[in-house]
Amino acid sequence: MTTNLLALETSGRSGSIALAKSTESLVGLRESIGSDWSLPGPCLKILTERLEILSLDLDPTWGSAKTLAPAIQKLLAQDGLAPKDLHAIAVVQGPGSFTGLRVGIATAKVMAYALQIPIVAIDTLEVIAQQVSDSRTEPGSPTVPGSQSLDLFAVADAFRGQSFWAKYRIGAGECLETTRTRIDDNTWLAQELSVQDPSGCIAVAGPSLEKLRDCYREIPSLQSQRALDTSPIVWEPKQYGEPRASTVARLGWRAWLRNQTVEPFSLLPMYYRSSAAEEKQSSGPS
Repeated sequence: MTTNLLALETSGRSGSIALAKSTESLVGLRESIGSDWSLPGPCLKILTERLEILSLDLDPTWGSAKTLAPAIQKLLAQDGLAPKDLHAIAVVQGPGSFTGLRVGIATAKVMAYALQIPIVAIDTLEVIAQQVSDSRTEPGSPTVPGSQSLDLFAVADAFRGQSFWAKYRIGAGECLETTRTRIDDNTWLAQELSVQDPSGCIAVAGPSLEKLRDCYREIPSLQSQRALDTSPIVWEPKQYGEPRASTVARLGWRAWLRNQTVEPFSLLPMYYRSSAAEEKQSSGPS
């Protein structure tokens, strides 16, 4: 018998889902990990080694609203499981697509309530930051040499020329948030990147990276090719910046071990802004 956590990542236009399984119970796993279960970095490393994770991408041509439920059924069936065999659900809470977040969280709440199992809410930008942190341990990683710490700007597309972003310090197996999630114009955020300490290691990762890089290249003081070539900014590869359900699953297991769960119907999406229709209505007639 396995202990099973379902993870839902629907912050973008489509998304993915994952099933993370352990041959140990929650209590047994906590006991076997020992005191490290309360330490974010070591706990996640041990979980990564002990969990079996299966994942499935949602069909991007249909969107999460139409594909999420059938995908969950398919993923569970592939492993001979039914919804009743789940013990917890992890879901991204935001920031991200209004529709995607609504669909993912509504699905998680209904399933958790019906099955009487806990929910873990995961921040989208933390998922991106963790993926960059994981990439630092890959053999031959070109990101940053040695054990030097990295200041990461995790960014998600807020559209209308804006990005959601948060800042993380990555190093020594840890991924710590240093600036909480906020939303700003891409031109302002590009300027913020341009004044970062050039002696440090600065990186950017996430779905709005390309838009942000375009704004960065338009900054007058960086117009020369030499200035761009000597920029301290590391623009992370796309595979690290797209949130993945397999990462949500690992972060979800860690939070579950640490009793960081929420009541199903108290969970709401974190939009960090009003919808386009709401903003238009509040602005009044032009």
